Amino acid sequence: MFESFYLHTLGCKVNAYETSALGEELSRHGLRKVQNLEEADVIVLNTCSVTARADQKSRQHISSFRRRNPNASILVMGCYSQTHAEECVSLGANVVLGSSNRSKAFSLLEESLRKNEPIIDVKSSVRNESYEELGFNAYSDNARAYLKVQDGCNNFCSYCYIPTLRGNSRSREPREVVEEAIALENKGFHEIIITGIHIGAYGEDLDGHFRLSDLLNAILNKCEKLDRLRISSIEESEIDDGFLSLLRNRKQVVDHLHIPLQSGSSDVLKAMHRHYDTKAFLEKLSAIRSIRPEIAITTDIIVGFPSETEEDFAKTLEFCKEAKFAEIHVFPFSPRPNTPAYYMKDLSPQIKKERVKRLMDLSKSLRKEYKSQFYGRSMPVLFEDYDEKKHLAYGHTENYLLVAVPSDKPRHGEIAEILYDDKVASD
Repeated sequence: MFESFYLHTLGCKVNAYETSALGEELSRHGLRKVQNLEEADVIVLNTCSVTARADQKSRQHISSFRRRNPNASILVMGCYSQTHAEECVSLGANVVLGSSNRSKAFSLLEESLRKNEPIIDVKSSVRNESYEELGFNAYSDNARAYLKVQDGCNNFCSYCYIPTLRGNSRSREPREVVEEAIALENKGFHEIIITGIHIGAYGEDLDGHFRLSDLLNAILNKCEKLDRLRISSIEESEIDDGFLSLLRNRKQVVDHLHIPLQSGSSDVLKAMHRHYDTKAFLEKLSAIRSIRPEIAITTDIIVGFPSETEEDFAKTLEFCKEAKFAEIHVFPFSPRPNTPAYYMKDLSPQIKKERVKRLMDLSKSLRKEYKSQFYGRSMPVLFEDYDEKKHLAYGHTENYLLVAVPSDKPRHGEIAEILYDDKVASD
């Protein structure tokens, strides 16, 4: 029978949250977590399929884990296995789940072992799912806790396969969210990060009147000692009056928002099936900054979308300068099967590579410009990591500036005022 388990996550923080939840479930069945996969009786791999490279990494990890531990029972779940279940088995998986039915994991592992055969439990479609409650759990990276409030997406952007893999947008019950937040505060976490696949859609499938800002207010009403509440990502079109009021009245909501742009060309945004244009995006940034003038606004941009011309890309560069992003996460376009963009003529790898470099260079410049505004200020830093060799403690300010200060010991979970300058500023 099983005595130990090993966990590995590919992809987003939502995946990490769900992997952690499954680990807690295995622990409740008496298994102990190990850090060395060669020692594990059960190996859990949560896969990603957001790009072709993510697919490749998912396949490589299954094969590698089977080679390194021939006798373990390998459970594969997540976005890649949702549409490639048979391939996961051929690579060495014993149990394959998709993006649902995680609560059945342990019983399926036992059944597979008893029958000595692989088991696939993947729904052919996940477009009509209910939120799968995984119990009180949070994925934490030492000092900050991630709290999942939503799953799935209904947007169907022309380049994105996630709505098919993750299913319909579905919200976690507010009571469950608030109770977990209270538990996290009681555990001593100073910062909670709200996460999900499409967070801004929270509440659309409930009564339609209790939305994301209402949920965050409910959390903060109960978690009065919580220092920081961070939203992992939110769409421009979902920053409504309620959310702006939240920024105005709740100091615990940090001075950092990640708002995906994807392109600075309205023509490309239309081809991407995004629900805004560049004018609306800039107007929303202006509304946010009228409330929080020094807020860090970071973004995602896809470079080399099939219809993107050199003129479109030039518009993206100019837009980013005008928007004064604190940082840009740059992704080359990756064709995903069964999406409208998959059937459009792709740009050459050379064009995408060159544009990625130009945008990343701009991101570095904008990051430097944003950071320099705060030199000479004393700022609260939440410490999260420690480098024993360099004797440096790492943490983030509320507006997500990374800080490294000399320390002879870890300072995980500690909040301290630090003079921010070019000596402590880190990338």
